[in-house]
Amino acid sequence: MRRIWSLAAALAFLAVGVGCETLGPEKNSGTDQDRLGAIEIKINDLILDYVTCLDGDKTDWKYFTVPAETRVAVTFAFDEPSAGGTIVIRKATGEEMYRLKFVPGSRMVQEFDALPGHYYLEMFCEAFQSEYTIEVSIPQ
Repeated sequence: MRRIWSLAAALAFLAVGVGCETLGPEKNSGTDQDRLGAIEIKINDLILDYVTCLDGDKTDWKYFTVPAETRVAVTFAFDEPSAGGTIVIRKATGEEMYRLKFVPGSRMVQEFDALPGHYYLEMFCEAFQSEYTIEVSIPQ
């Protein structure tokens, strides 16, 4: 009887492990699940997108190009506060510049002095799911 319980426990553990693998955090992501697949966004375009920890599309990557040395503003908001939305602004090399956790009920703005080149935005949720908006602009 003890062997049957051990075998049943091992099979249950294996089933749970296989189930988690098929429902991994990026199993339903598109090409924008990592920096190599980042989607270009234009300066002054408002982007609407979606991340979900529930359906396997936890992370989105976007990039923008700064044509000349200037000040840049990244404005973003997540619709669902419980999603724990986070945005990471990165240099072209992948080096993290800013990590910003969304504060419910507000639009977040991060301004910085940018040199010409590519900059990456990594958006992800830590729980549940949410739509988000993001805009890169040159403040006046």
